[in-house]
Amino acid sequence: MLINIQFLRFAAAFAVVLYHASKHLHATGADPGWLFTAGEAVGFAGVDVFFVISGFIMFYTTREVAGGAASADFLKRRLARIYSGYWPFFLAAAAVFGWARPEHFAASNLTTSFLLWPMPLNRVLLDVSWTLSYELYFYLLFTGLVLLPLRRRTLIVVAGVAAVAGYNLLRHFLWQDFSPERLYLHSFANLFLASPYLTEFFAGALLGAVLRPHDEGQPNRHGNDAAAREVASRIDRRARRGAGWILTAGMFGFALGGAVNVFQFEGRIEQGYYMVPRVLAFGIPSVLILWGLVGLERAGHTAPRRFSLYTGGASYAIYLCHTIFLVATMKLGLNRALAGWPDLSVQGVFLLYAVLIVAFSVAWYRFAERPLHWAFKQALRVRRARRESREPIERASVSSDRAV
Repeated sequence: MLINIQFLRFAAAFAVVLYHASKHLHATGADPGWLFTAGEAVGFAGVDVFFVISGFIMFYTTREVAGGAASADFLKRRLARIYSGYWPFFLAAAAVFGWARPEHFAASNLTTSFLLWPMPLNRVLLDVSWTLSYELYFYLLFTGLVLLPLRRRTLIVVAGVAAVAGYNLLRHFLWQDFSPERLYLHSFANLFLASPYLTEFFAGALLGAVLRPHDEGQPNRHGNDAAAREVASRIDRRARRGAGWILTAGMFGFALGGAVNVFQFEGRIEQGYYMVPRVLAFGIPSVLILWGLVGLERAGHTAPRRFSLYTGGASYAIYLCHTIFLVATMKLGLNRALAGWPDLSVQGVFLLYAVLIVAFSVAWYRFAERPLHWAFKQALRVRRARRESREPIERASVSSDRAV
């Protein structure tokens, strides 16, 4: 399960990079080409993938713990993770945007941006950090869930999916709450606390409840009996085919969501008026993609291990730093300098730029982000997990780094 989820994290972050890079590429006057056109149509939905992954990981890694101490420990771990990765880039954004985007810097609320307190996007310093406010909200909700035993937690997640999805479907299609005429009549707190994005978080958590740890395949679980191994082989082949079909359906759904965005919503489905169609178009495929990738890994099919662990571990840095780099080089004149270049050359420059952002982020993750994360956990006195399996992603990332 670990490797493929890390690869999906990287893919989601890189899609967001392509989405924002396509805006800068357009500023040069060049044709964006198929890659950046696709990034513009679906790249923003990497955020939807992250929300689904977040719900899944939170439920999956806390299945065996419950109670007050476990709840407090969970919250401290999550706070250490989110702020240790975010605050360095907040400081970088303050420096870069104060120079390159002074009007945006002046309009931003630095205190609430620093704390990731929910607020309208035009008041957020680092634009992409609006999603982290939702992550904090998810963490707080799940901190309450960890207080409860597993069965009750699962029932609440099922109820959460049904309630949040049903309520927002009514709001969008019947009450027209998200229409341009009514959207800004609601308080920001109302829109935030009952956001359609909660559906993606609860759906990911529900997937984490369904895919139980003890169901994971074990190569030698059938011993040396030839007949048992043959039966197991057939089961594994069926599971592999099933996971492959689920993954294919998710990828097709994602592509279909991009087409709907372009032709039905004129490329504006990421705007606040269309949150419910966005969740329907990209949240459902995100669940299927995650489900398929988990199933494939259980059947023994994984993405390249080291690449996935490094780039997946760096996905947080990729997500946070790329707009800072793009704004800085825009201010330095990169977009103007590329004006008039052949389309393919401009596309190549921006693709190389995206790759360099990934390379920087991997280095940052290994040499800065992980030590900072450890220091934050020490400061918050986070307990070490008694069973390593409770933090599989963090543990395997560390093990991989040590092995190199």
